[in-house]
Parts: sequence; C-alpha cells; structure tokens
Amino acid sequence: MTEPDAPADATASPGEAPRRGPVVLIAVLSVLLLLLAAAALVGALKLREAHQRDEARAAALVAARQEALNLTSIDGRNIDTDLQRVLDDATGGFKADFTQRSKDLKTVLTENQVIAEGKVLEAAIVRSDNDSATVLVVVDSNVKNKAAPQGRANTYRMQLDVERHGNRWLTSALQFVG
Repeated sequence: MTEPDAPADATASPGEAPRRGPVVLIAVLSVLLLLLAAAALVGALKLREAHQRDEARAAALVAARQEALNLTSIDGRNIDTDLQRVLDDATGGFKADFTQRSKDLKTVLTENQVIAEGKVLEAAIVRSDNDSATVLVVVDSNVKNKAAPQGRANTYRMQLDVERHGNRWLTSALQFVG
C-alpha cells in the first residue's frame, strides 16, 4: 500500500499547520486592488462633477454679463436689432415682461435719440447649480440723448437670474438693486 501524495501547499512538517501564506497574500492584495480602483473611480467622478459645476458657473456668468451689456448698450437708430438681442437671451417671465414693454421702450428711445454704451465693471455669482444661477452685475453706461448730447454716465447694479436651456444660458429674471 502506498501513501497518498501530500497536498502541494502542505509543506509543513508533521504537527505543524499547513502554510497558506501565498493564497492569503493574493486574496488580501486583490481586495486592496479593488478598494484602490473603487477609490480612484469615486475620485474621478467627483473631479468630473466639480469640473461640470465650474463650467456651468463660468457659462452662467458670461451669459449674465452679456445680457447686462445688451440692456445697457442700445442705439435708437438700431433699436429693433438691439431689443431683439435682449429678447434672444431671455426666457420666462423676463422675456414676457420685456416683450410687453418693448413697444413703449422703442418709442421712448427712438424719440429721444438715445445712444447708450454699456461697460460691465464687475460680476459675481451669488448662487448657482448646474442649471441655474443668480448673478450680480455692475455696469457703467454712457447715455447720450436729446437732453444730454454730450452724454451722461449712469451706473447700474443688476441681479440677473439665468437658466440653462440646452447649451445656452438665458435670463429669466432681472431686477435693479441698490
């Protein structure tokens, strides 16, 4: 009768427990590798989310600055184009309100031969998420008209609410603030 072959991992002498070192080491390293991969994935997702949030904030800020500039740079000689530029970047209640007031505004600006040139001085985001933002904008506008042919400087402080519509950010609300 022959003795059965000893298992391959049983290199221990009689009375000692068999060695499982390589199997345990491989299992521990596998678990650590999986944890490391999961941590890298979570980090990459958070980094991507932060990048998207930063891009949304930057785009919202650009849109609010542009709409404030559109509102303060109006030429009575090109009034239809200038008013349409404001409406093109508007949505919701602001668009409805501006559309309603445009006819009277057009009459006043044309009759008084208004030429206004705005310049954004400062802009900052008050709050934002990936689809909306509230932005404060300070604009200087040099306004020339019949009463002030040499021009008069005006400073406006505006709060604009902007919303993402597809790839565009549109102004949904505007108020002048002190």
